[in-house]
Amino acid sequence: MVRLTKQEQFVICVVIGLLLVGWATRAWRLAHAPAPAVITNPG
Repeated sequence: MVRLTKQEQFVICVVIGLLLVGWATRAWRLAHAPAPAVITNPG
C-alpha cells in the first residue's frame, strides 16, 4: 500500500478540488448561457 505524506495528500486534494470547481463552473455556464443578441436593421 502506498503511503503519502501530508504534503502530498494536500496537493492531491487541492488538484481534485480545483478540477471539481472547474467542472461545476463549466456546467453552470453551459446551463445559464446568455440569450443570443438580436440585431435589428433599422433601414
